[in-house]
Amino acid sequence: MSLPFTEQQCFFVAILVFVVVGFQRGWRRELVSLVFILLASFLVHQDTSNAVGSFINRLPAVIGYAAGASQQPQTSLATGFLGGPFWSLIIFAALVALGYYVGNKAFPRPFTPQERFIGIVPAVIAGAFVLGYLSNYFRTTAGRSTVSVDVQSPDPLNYVAIIFLIAIIAITVAVIASRRKAAKK
Repeated sequence: MSLPFTEQQCFFVAILVFVVVGFQRGWRRELVSLVFILLASFLVHQDTSNAVGSFINRLPAVIGYAAGASQQPQTSLATGFLGGPFWSLIIFAALVALGYYVGNKAFPRPFTPQERFIGIVPAVIAGAFVLGYLSNYFRTTAGRSTVSVDVQSPDPLNYVAIIFLIAIIAITVAVIASRRKAAKK
């Protein structure tokens, strides 16, 4: 059984959801969420988490060496810092949820149309990073496929031009809305 949508249609529907959320939340809230999503993408990426895990596993040996111990403690090199692919997904989702929570608590609701339309820009960028992480997660986890879907997962980096176009349109609409408001005064 296959999905009734193509990979591009699925990608655009997901980006449309992020556009709507960004419009509702405004640029300040979305900017905070974007920072958390970028942090989550960096920390949960397989190569990054292995590097952090390797650093933490070697920390006792470095401290022992700095303290002048004659014998270095044995360090066990774990396969991954996050404890496996399931936990990396949970940590990613928790960091994204924390970003949305902090953004909602840090700033009030947007009142002007400009704030709402500019909120689309960080929302689309955040959406691309979330979709990039999820497509990479579902494509392969530890060398094997985790989800079998007949539709090839799109690579959000191939859609940079479209994301840029959405950002330009959102900023243009925000500028037009601000000029109309200034003209009415």
